Amino acid sequence: MKKKLMALAMAAALAVTGLAVPVFASEGGKTLVNGCAESYDMSEDGLTYTFHLYDDLLWSDGTPLTAADFEYAWKRVLAPELASTCSVNLYVIKNAEAYNTGKCSEDEVGVKALDDTTLEVVLENPTSYFLDITAEVCYSPVKKVAAESSDTWSQNADTVALDEVDVVFISEGSATLTTLKNGEIDVTNNISTQAQAEFADSPQLIDYDTIGTCYYDFNCEHLPDVRVRKALSTSIDRETITQNLIASKPKPAKGYVPEGLSYYGSEDDFRTVVGDLIIYDPEGAKALLDEAVADGFDADATYTLMIKNEDEMKTIAQAMWKANLGLNFEITTYESGTYWGEHTNGSFDVAFDGWTGDYDDPNTMLECLLQSECATQNRWSGELAEQYDAMIKECAAMTDQDARFAKFAEAEKLLIEESPIMPLYYRKSQLLVGENVESITNDTLSHTLFKYAKVK
Repeated sequence: MKKKLMALAMAAALAVTGLAVPVFASEGGKTLVNGCAESYDMSEDGLTYTFHLYDDLLWSDGTPLTAADFEYAWKRVLAPELASTCSVNLYVIKNAEAYNTGKCSEDEVGVKALDDTTLEVVLENPTSYFLDITAEVCYSPVKKVAAESSDTWSQNADTVALDEVDVVFISEGSATLTTLKNGEIDVTNNISTQAQAEFADSPQLIDYDTIGTCYYDFNCEHLPDVRVRKALSTSIDRETITQNLIASKPKPAKGYVPEGLSYYGSEDDFRTVVGDLIIYDPEGAKALLDEAVADGFDADATYTLMIKNEDEMKTIAQAMWKANLGLNFEITTYESGTYWGEHTNGSFDVAFDGWTGDYDDPNTMLECLLQSECATQNRWSGELAEQYDAMIKECAAMTDQDARFAKFAEAEKLLIEESPIMPLYYRKSQLLVGENVESITNDTLSHTLFKYAKVK
C-alpha cells in the first residue's frame, strides 16, 4: 500500500537532510545530528573546517552526491545574478560577501571540494555557531544538472516512511478545519481560533518551541523620542495579551532574544542568564510620555499602526495603547502579499514584524537589528544605533566566548533601552494532525519534518 500524506501548509518546508554535518532532526528539539558528513576537522585557529562526507551518498536518481555538489550549491546562493535573499546567511565564509556584492571572483570564495568526499571551508572569522548554520536549508547540496534543467531533485530516502506528500493550499481557517476533520488532509499549520478552542486539550494539536520573537517596529523617524518608544513598550501587558487574546498562548517576551538559545558555559539559556529586560509599568510609561509631551510630543495626533489583515492581529492591536496612554492609533491592514512592501516603504508609525532564528547562538537574533537591516525596518539610527552595530560586529570576530556572550548581553540591554522595536511574545509553532498521523514534528526553526511522519 502506498503511504501518502496530505498536508496543508501555508509556509511548510519539506525538510531534507542534505546539509554538511548537522541538521535539526530530533523529535521537536534542536539536537544536531550528522547529515551528509560522517566527521569534520577544525583548524586550531577556528578558521578552516574540513568535512569528510560519507562515501556512499546518492541522489534520488542513483547518481553520486559529492563534495562538489556542496561547493556548487553554496556558490550558487552567493552568485550575484541569483539575487538570493539567503546569501547573507553564508557571509561567515571567507569572501562570501565580497563575491555576492561583486567585489571578488567566485574562485576566491572559501569553499572548495578537495575530492569527492572532502569539502574544505575557510571562514572570515572564527565562528562558534558555524556547524549550527550548516543546518539551514540554504546550505543544502544542489545537483548542478538538476538546478540547470529544472528537474526535481532530492537525496536518498531510505529512512523515510512516506512514499509521497501532497501539499495543498487553503487560505481560510474554518475551511481548513473542516477539510481535516473530513479526512481530506492529514496535517496543517493553518490553525484557526476555532480549531485552537476545539482541540485545546487534544494530542492532535501539537506545540513546538521555536527560536523566534514577534515584535513591533517603531518607525524611529516618526517617533524619534526614545521616551515615547519606551512608554509604548512598557505600557503593554504582555501576559494578558498572550494568554487571553492569542489563541496559541505563546510566552510573553521578556527580552528580544527568545528562550531556548544557549549561553556559553552555562546550563541555562541566554534568556535565563541575562534575565528579564522588559517590564510592565503603566504608571512609569505614563510618566515617560508626559515628559515627552512637555518637550513637544503631540499626544493628540493620530498615529498609524500597520498589521496584516488577520482577525487575531486586529484584536491585539486594539488592546494596546488607548487605555494606559490615551494615544490614538489608526489601524491599517494589508494582505500578506503587499504587507512587506508597505513595511519596506516605511508607511507606518508602528508595524508588526518578527524573526525566527536559524542557529543556536544569540547572534541569529541580534544581527537582525544592524543598521543595514534597520534602514528598511524601524529606521533606527544615530550614535547608540552605531554603537550597537559595532558591538555585534565585534562579537563576530571574538574568540573569547565568555567575553563574546557578555558583549551580546550588553548589546541586547542597549537595544531594549533604546526601543527601536517592541518585543511582544516568543514564537512557537503548531501542527494540527489527523488521528491517523504519527511521528510528524517541527524543528526549532519551524520547519515541518515529514521525514519522520507515518500514516496509519
